[in-house]
Amino acid sequence: MPKPLRLILFATVLCLLSAGVSFARSLRQGEECTVPADMVIEGALFTLCQNLIVAGRVEGNVIGIGLRSEISGDVDGNVYLAGLELDLNGTIAGDLHYAGVTMNLAAPATAAHQPVRGQIIFAALSTQIGESVTVPGPITGLGYQLLLDGAVKGEISYWGSAFALTSVVHGDVYAAVGNPASVATDLETLLLPLEIELSAVTPGLAIASNATIHGALEYVGPVEAEIGGLVHGSVTYHSTTPAIVPITPEHDLSRLFLEQFKREIAVLLTVGLLGTIIAPKQFRSPLSNLRKRPASSFVIGMLLFILSFPIALLMILVSAIIALPLALLQLDGVLLVIGSLLTLIDLSVIGVFYFTAILVARSIFAIGVGQLVLRIAVGREAARQMPRISLLAGVILLATLASLPEVGFLFNALALFMGLGAIAGAVADWLHAIRADAYERQQTTTMDQSAIVSPSPTDRQVEEKAPAARHPSAALLPPFSQPVGFEDLPEGFNPDNFFADE
Repeated sequence: MPKPLRLILFATVLCLLSAGVSFARSLRQGEECTVPADMVIEGALFTLCQNLIVAGRVEGNVIGIGLRSEISGDVDGNVYLAGLELDLNGTIAGDLHYAGVTMNLAAPATAAHQPVRGQIIFAALSTQIGESVTVPGPITGLGYQLLLDGAVKGEISYWGSAFALTSVVHGDVYAAVGNPASVATDLETLLLPLEIELSAVTPGLAIASNATIHGALEYVGPVEAEIGGLVHGSVTYHSTTPAIVPITPEHDLSRLFLEQFKREIAVLLTVGLLGTIIAPKQFRSPLSNLRKRPASSFVIGMLLFILSFPIALLMILVSAIIALPLALLQLDGVLLVIGSLLTLIDLSVIGVFYFTAILVARSIFAIGVGQLVLRIAVGREAARQMPRISLLAGVILLATLASLPEVGFLFNALALFMGLGAIAGAVADWLHAIRADAYERQQTTTMDQSAIVSPSPTDRQVEEKAPAARHPSAALLPPFSQPVGFEDLPEGFNPDNFFADE
């Protein structure tokens, strides 16, 4: 085959392969993104649009962002969307995953309809499932309100404020709802700038008289709901209102104090003994910061503890952002490895920090208080020889103050903040010592290398020939060898001594 013909054949095959790759994935972005009714997209559809309309057919998944989305066509795969509004009256053969403000599942005007053949997972303020809609799979979601007028063949798990049911559910129902005495008018006002029409219903669980649950009903809320429909399974209610336990002779203040005192003694003494046995030097190093800088230790510890909450949430959010694209791309193996690694890192960092702050910091503070008490009682030298007695004395004193009703949490907070700040100071001193040691080793190495290098013969000759000047003026002024101009000077006057530096 001639070489030009081979090149043309190779270019043709390359173009065909490139065309196949472009058909496998389609990207829509901009203000208006439309898939017409007569269009078929082979493979996945990625969107980054303000208004998304899918009236045609997508043979793969729909992934992306659509501020206002409408799906009236057919999607053969799953849908992963985020935005403000989603109106679905088409068909999704897989699962629906949505995060936004409102989500409405409706049926065409003709007959009953199954818009989603798989499961529905959502996070939206308002979710409404129309009357002629049937959902064959389970529903899991959270938001403000779930208005369920259609039939559900699977189970329902919902966490929100309002849950209204007027249809048939063949599976179990679990719901966490709010207080019917509260109002939601502020929610409608907040959504006005977004041009979203939302009619907020009264919080709580509302099961209409024509509703039926074939499975069990379990719900959580501040008040018990009035169930007007029929529930074939068991009905379980969990109250979120804290029960007020009256103070009786069996549960008086002294009994509560003793129970709290025993818990504090057991925890602080166990952590303190383990710390002084396993790492005695590291466990006692923060004590100097407690003695020398108590105020700064308190401030630093309080700031660290307050900042730990947003930092922990940020770590979890970053892990979720890293894992989300892997989940959307259905890379299950990579998602399992990366997700497990990120979860292990998050749990390790967060767990170690709060274990140190809540348990270790208070134990170190107890040791410092115990040493102070023993120094006052028996003297400095005797207190140094009794570390276990210092720990026991400090733990007893801290446990007594922390177990006091109404004010015990203040002493616990004081111990936590000061102990955590002292630990932070000890860590900072340790890092400073490492840097200083590294700098000293570097300077020593540089001096050793300079001592090894000997001067060259040329340098020696220059040093031998160069005269040594005793004073700066001696190098600038000529020697006193010419008597011109010096005849009338006083006897004994020496100009060299006059200009010489003292």
